[in-house]
Amino acid sequence: MTENEIQPSDETPALRGRAGARLAAIQALYQMDMEPTPPQTVIGQFTAFRFTQPEKFHVLKPDITLFSQIVIGVTEKQSQLDSKIQEVLSQGWTIDRLETVIRSILRAALYELTEHPETPKVVVINEYVNLTKAFYAGQEPGFVNACLDRLSNQLNSIDKIQ
Repeated sequence: MTENEIQPSDETPALRGRAGARLAAIQALYQMDMEPTPPQTVIGQFTAFRFTQPEKFHVLKPDITLFSQIVIGVTEKQSQLDSKIQEVLSQGWTIDRLETVIRSILRAALYELTEHPETPKVVVINEYVNLTKAFYAGQEPGFVNACLDRLSNQLNSIDKIQ
């Protein structure tokens, strides 16, 4: 694994469809955070390389449309997403203090919560908490759950991030 790759634990099964798209989006956003690369380039890399090696990258037949929407959408709305995430962090914490993987998870989840209202919020939150468990065995899934719950509650009166 290179410096710019993150992998879930070896026990994580290859994820399909929307779950696979979400996992890949987290990995792509992490890669872009570590090494600024245009989203279309990263999407092309994933499509040509990672999606053809499910045993290595834990992604089998992902929903490429959702994957692309998340990666491009987070990139386009990153400052607005970060501002909303910052609002739910404890006093004294900034989004820059979060681990890159956690930051990527929160951005992707918040993007999906705001831009894909057809997916129930509880489903989005559950999926991203479960993906967090694939990367962390400690308190991180609880932290992500708490942040996403607060964000979801704030979004009840907001349709989309502007």
